[in-house]
Amino acid sequence: MPKAFRNPPNDQNDRSAPPGAERRSGLRRVLPILLPAVILLGWWLVTSSGAVPALLLPGPGAVAKRFLSLLDSGELLTHAAVSMSRVFAGFLLSASAALGLALLLYRRPLWESALSLVLEALRVIPPLSLVPLLILWLGIDEAPKLAIVVLASFFPIYLSALTALRSVSSKYRELAQMLGLTESARVQEILLPGAAPGILTGLRLGFGYAWRALVGAELIAAASGLGYLIEDASSLARTDVVMVGILTIAGLGILCDQLFRRGAEGWTKSCLNRRRKSGGGQTALETAPPSAADPERSLWGIAFEGLVVSYPGLTQPPVNHLTLSIAPGSVTAVLGRSGCGKTTLLKAAAGLLLPQAGTVRFTSPNASGRTHPKVAMVFQEPLLLPWKTVRENAALALSARTGEALSEACKSSAVTQALTLAGIADLAERFPAELSGGQQQRAGLARALSAEPDVLLMDEPFGALDALTRLELQDETRALFNRQRMTVLMITHDVREAVRMADRAVVLRGGSAAADHSLLMPFPRRFSDPAVGAAEEGLLAELLHH
Repeated sequence: MPKAFRNPPNDQNDRSAPPGAERRSGLRRVLPILLPAVILLGWWLVTSSGAVPALLLPGPGAVAKRFLSLLDSGELLTHAAVSMSRVFAGFLLSASAALGLALLLYRRPLWESALSLVLEALRVIPPLSLVPLLILWLGIDEAPKLAIVVLASFFPIYLSALTALRSVSSKYRELAQMLGLTESARVQEILLPGAAPGILTGLRLGFGYAWRALVGAELIAAASGLGYLIEDASSLARTDVVMVGILTIAGLGILCDQLFRRGAEGWTKSCLNRRRKSGGGQTALETAPPSAADPERSLWGIAFEGLVVSYPGLTQPPVNHLTLSIAPGSVTAVLGRSGCGKTTLLKAAAGLLLPQAGTVRFTSPNASGRTHPKVAMVFQEPLLLPWKTVRENAALALSARTGEALSEACKSSAVTQALTLAGIADLAERFPAELSGGQQQRAGLARALSAEPDVLLMDEPFGALDALTRLELQDETRALFNRQRMTVLMITHDVREAVRMADRAVVLRGGSAAADHSLLMPFPRRFSDPAVGAAEEGLLAELLHH
């Protein structure tokens, strides 16, 4: 069995609650009702002093008495039920249309551009200004009121959903491509869970807009509902009834928002708990570790021939007529100044960027009929999905392997082995937010290893770590490469990292290979070794050469 990484120390130890935490928690519960209590007291003082006539501002007692009277007669409940049915019907129509359009347009900017003028015009027109036209076109029944609700709530939902979907799609696009996820898997595993907070915020905002617009429409054209109750009472100078209607609207709005928020939180927690109890939360299988890397496993090399890769708007391509061969089973580090094309080269090898000229070929002397290796990538940022556990993040690399008849037991065994190799088997059921930076990077490495790659691409994976964690991971990762049969192409700015880990270091300059250094010292490498120090000095001299 390959020797596993040492388990990292757990820096997430339980800490006792800081002093005053309970006091602050109690204060947070009291603060929301403090201002309403002050307003109520001021209202009572003003009205009881007689400074304002009761016709203009009835006192809290008179309003409470009228509220109970209307409640007892059933009139208030009838009007409230009518308004609630209207707002929910319109909100459901609006949410369905807005979310559907956002899902349709988030990857189609040209379609959005074609619709932009019409949508923007509708967004800036106050919905209530359309009441006369809507009555003329749709009559005086329920249709114009529903239309007002839809128009008022559509754009907060649509814009929030569109922004959230695009943000998640952009952040995790390359991860999804490297994992080979289908479109449906991207939506299910990444897009909707990642965009859920933004979508839920839009839904909450949209419901508030829907509620306000409906009451406004009922004030203008309705024979029932809370808006009608207020308008009718106003025409009869029944200010206490007007106040009852206003406060009922406020109370129902707050209640609906709280129910909506708690329902969303409850749904999220139930999903997380279900994950912990099912796929993500199961106890890791006791599996016999592999005794050694498979000696018959195919080793793949990489051949870059006359490669040109650029981005729109650039006059000088970052990778310009580069020719480079990576030997099968070797660890090659690519160094160079910022902008020299290192990451562009790596993305071209991963298939994330298409070359304008030249080719990227994978070659193997013993491929056994296979035409392409399994390629995995360790990103500079771990790109762990925060709504998935460490185990689920690692298992995501296996979800695209539909061509292989992998049973759930085999998948679980592969994930467990990868987590063990990365030294985080005991953190399998934690979420990324519960991990340190080094542990998150290990989880990203475990996700790549679970796919059992033939070629591993690494984009400065240790650059953001502290010095001690970085040194530890460099040595342990190199030890893993010595045991596992794979070809590694890594990008780094750190000369010492290249010397500690690589068999070969290639320096890029002007988009092509300017120098090629063979690093054939034994492992582990220490900089007290004159040969290691000389290799570092040689690489530094090459990098500083203009």
